[in-house]
Amino acid sequence: MLCNYVAFVLFCFYICLNEITMSSISPKFKLPVTVLSGFLGAGKTTLLNHILHNKEGKKVAVIVNDMSEVNIDVQTVERENVLSRTEEKLVEMSNGCICCTLREDLMVEVERLAKENRFDYLLIESTGISEPIPVAQTFSYVDTDNAIDLSTFSYIHTMVTVVDCFNFAKDFGSADTLLDRKLTDDDYDNRAIVNLLTDQIEFANVILLNKADLVSEETLGTLEAAIGRLNPGAKLLRTQFGRIDPKEIMGTGSFDFDKASSSAGWIKELENEHKPETEEYGISSFVFRSQRPFHPQRLHRYLNERYPHNILRAKGLLWLASRPDLAISFSQAGGSVRLESAGSWWSSMSEEQRYQYPSYAEIRTELLKRWHPEWEDRKNELVFIGQNLDREKHMAELEECLLTEEEADDWRFTWWKDEFPKNI
Repeated sequence: MLCNYVAFVLFCFYICLNEITMSSISPKFKLPVTVLSGFLGAGKTTLLNHILHNKEGKKVAVIVNDMSEVNIDVQTVERENVLSRTEEKLVEMSNGCICCTLREDLMVEVERLAKENRFDYLLIESTGISEPIPVAQTFSYVDTDNAIDLSTFSYIHTMVTVVDCFNFAKDFGSADTLLDRKLTDDDYDNRAIVNLLTDQIEFANVILLNKADLVSEETLGTLEAAIGRLNPGAKLLRTQFGRIDPKEIMGTGSFDFDKASSSAGWIKELENEHKPETEEYGISSFVFRSQRPFHPQRLHRYLNERYPHNILRAKGLLWLASRPDLAISFSQAGGSVRLESAGSWWSSMSEEQRYQYPSYAEIRTELLKRWHPEWEDRKNELVFIGQNLDREKHMAELEECLLTEEEADDWRFTWWKDEFPKNI
């Protein structure tokens, strides 16, 4: 009996010791996070200051990128010791996929703050030229090199993008890159400003239309309608000087990575057969679908000479008669147009090669249902969002860029002049 009693006491002691040890290295709860994105001058820091002065007794930590002078209330952050600065450092995962690019600086700093167990909330202010997706991914992936898994310490409550209502039209309509405006020290950073703005808008689940007092009601309404099409799932809120109820962006628990990844308006249009709806401020959209290939010369001329200026956003897949194996990703936002490789069509591979891809077995049945006797799985599927669109006219112009029925008869044996970049 005595031996059993001693064993029981030792077992209880071991359990208590283990709990004490675990509590010393793990946070009491997962630290909730709000990430603030938005282009330079949109008002992120003004919003941050407003939140710090209206946090209703919550202990709020702040992380900002050390890229420029940060005008956060010095007395507040010094008194409460809540400010951390980081230098943006991206880490490529072993497979080299851009979807797995992580923010190592955030991983280290967020883990440190979470383990302190003294904060109720964390605000992260991204730089004006950073994309929100790598920040969000950082909270989902495990960094095996540094043995950090942020999902055990923290999670994102809200992804916020602050939009500058006064300058949005100018920036969105510009073809300037970050290098053109000297906004980056990286000589290879040729990102177009409009693409950055689009990425920030399409991935947010709360969008603040800041400086709403500096534009007319009509301009504001048009902006709301346009952004509502770019990201129909986001909550839009008008603000002045970043003044907003903190509850709108803190503690919402509304962010979902998978949902945000498919929240862009162009994705919604492709997933659902388009139905005519009431247009607000002339903002509308349409989908162009065809399996017949584009004529490379006619499409090149259309994109460079006749592309409608009132199309705000376009996205999708296309193929050229001159490059039958290549699936091409088409992306346009404002004055920026990009054509990039999206991989190869299944029809370019033998059946044996296809089965080397795990996804093929899963999609094969559906794929064969739409398999065309001539074009096989190749297709054009493009979404266009714009203002005052003439749908019939635009559809007809795109149709004219396809091969005619006569050209389609001998397309495999025709030499096509192709002026698009060789390395799309």
